[in-house]
Amino acid sequence: MKKLLFVLFLSLFLGSAYAQQSKIEIKGTITEEDTGYPVPGATILEKGTSNGAASDFDGNYFITVSENATLVVSFVGFVKTEVKVDGRSQINITLKEDVAALDEVVVVGYGTQKKVNLTGSVVSLNVDDIKDRAQPNVIAAIQGTSPGVTIINRPGQTPSINFRGRGNLGASEPLYVIDGAIADASFFSNLDPHSIESISFLKDAASSAIYGARAAYGVVLVTTKQGKSGKTQVSYNAIFGAKSLTFKPQLVNSWEYAELFNEAKYNTNPANGKNQGYSDEEIGWFKDGSKPDLYPNTDWYDLIYDDYAPTMQHSLNFSGGSEKIRYFTSLSYLSDTDNMPGRKSERYSFNVNLTSDVTDWMTINGGVKYIQNNRDVTGGTPSLNNTLIVPSTFVAKQSNGDWGSVDGGHPASGTFVGGNPLRALSFNNWSKNMVENTMYEIGVDIKPLQGLVVRGQGVYKRMENKAKSYNALKDNVPSFLNPGTEIQVGNTVNSMNMNWGSNSWLNFTGTANYDWNNDIHSFGGLLGVSYEHFQYQSLGASRQDFPADSFTDMSAGSTAGANYKNSSSSNENKMLSYFARLKYSYLDRYLFEANFRADASSRFYDANRWGYFPSFAAAWRISEENFMSETSDWLTNLKIRASYGTLGNIN
Repeated sequence: MKKLLFVLFLSLFLGSAYAQQSKIEIKGTITEEDTGYPVPGATILEKGTSNGAASDFDGNYFITVSENATLVVSFVGFVKTEVKVDGRSQINITLKEDVAALDEVVVVGYGTQKKVNLTGSVVSLNVDDIKDRAQPNVIAAIQGTSPGVTIINRPGQTPSINFRGRGNLGASEPLYVIDGAIADASFFSNLDPHSIESISFLKDAASSAIYGARAAYGVVLVTTKQGKSGKTQVSYNAIFGAKSLTFKPQLVNSWEYAELFNEAKYNTNPANGKNQGYSDEEIGWFKDGSKPDLYPNTDWYDLIYDDYAPTMQHSLNFSGGSEKIRYFTSLSYLSDTDNMPGRKSERYSFNVNLTSDVTDWMTINGGVKYIQNNRDVTGGTPSLNNTLIVPSTFVAKQSNGDWGSVDGGHPASGTFVGGNPLRALSFNNWSKNMVENTMYEIGVDIKPLQGLVVRGQGVYKRMENKAKSYNALKDNVPSFLNPGTEIQVGNTVNSMNMNWGSNSWLNFTGTANYDWNNDIHSFGGLLGVSYEHFQYQSLGASRQDFPADSFTDMSAGSTAGANYKNSSSSNENKMLSYFARLKYSYLDRYLFEANFRADASSRFYDANRWGYFPSFAAAWRISEENFMSETSDWLTNLKIRASYGTLGNIN
């Protein structure tokens, strides 16, 4: 009977809901366990949240957390440490050096290397740090886990990774490579974390140059899990949580706004007296709430955001196989809602990797990845600018059910009436979006002699995007102070838009990788060639003047004149690349590496089609020198690196 390994992770993620709990301010010092020296730049995180801090040059830190929180402290080269707060306000933490990390093997461009022998700037992420975080995507989960890796996460956008600051030529994000295939931030961010084996960040030019014309902002290398021989193992992971806003702008209330408005008027023209905008009596009405139709105290963020939004993830994995054939399969589902009502996302993903040792010298592997994202929005989308511009003195909704038309006892401007965030949320607008990403991979590894691996890989990747949206009719707003009149902020034309886009990417890569070593010397060489073919096409259509907002099919719209539109576009390009690497080390003490890539793209004219991207790097492990033997009790690995590289930005 097959052994069943069943793992259930159940976590309640309240985002920033910890803000509702009792808070405590904690300070302390982070030092090395063996030497007592301070550790500057260590990361301190409140476990299960994105609330964090960093130690200063003297190892001191300060952070505000919940009384029952657990601190997670990490720094490169040290073992990650967890400390329970238990109500303490002073916590000094010592970190133990992670000697085992020096023998860790990390993924680099078209191969792997021992971490201790790296000459470029490469950071390897411990995937265990992110797999149980209740985040809707992998990039958001990475935040705060790796030094020098900045996560840019803006509302309504896919989070992105940044290594070296912002640029002004296209997107300033790295190249994503998943199991050897070129991908993008969207594909990577939607992977199931439980299906990821390793993530490496190539941050400097020396380590990134092997990817040439697309590595100007670094490279993210991702390897998904492969099957291991043995009995079938099954793991199930579930995460349930609720999200709350990390931060709400602290805006002045209505009577404070009125008092400041009076002060501004007085400073402009003191001769007219102090209460030029609002009288003391009116300010009192703002405070006591006795006349909400005229003198309200409106908090737009409380009106348009829910306190908590539920989220859940399920992941089911199977792995196992024999000595000849191994498999790994992952199925996952994500349901995620926004704190703004009427917004829901769902994700379905499937991943299977197969490996077969046909002979002692030949291995065949293949894989399929499928990700479907569905996004449904019901209602309008309030302008975040209007939540700041429309003052708290403006009525969101009158007591008779009409939308607000009064600002501080006076008729409101059309700008405020039309920009009412709560009114915008109530519109009968809707949108539906579905994105499907599929990747097929097949590869063959041949080992004709010891140390030499010849690999051929073919990848076909396709993305299809279907979007449909509707902009509903909007009525004018009746005037509360002038019954029988309306404020002209509605619209008499509704519209529907449909868009379809699809791109495909075909790649063939061939490499020959040779490694040789003895007790003194270590040598490695790589030769490779790559061919890529990219195609894109899109269609768009729109119609206006639907008989009613209840229609959901575009054929119900008008076909007269400008009410009926369509568009299309297409794009195609190809790339041919050659690349090589040489690396050498002497006594694991003196390290040298050179990379070279030549890219030719059909985007450029024939005479200027090729770009060349060399890099050189050297490192000296001083700690391995005999004269450093007396420092072994407090220093395990001291390395000086120098590198040069050229990168390109074909985008």
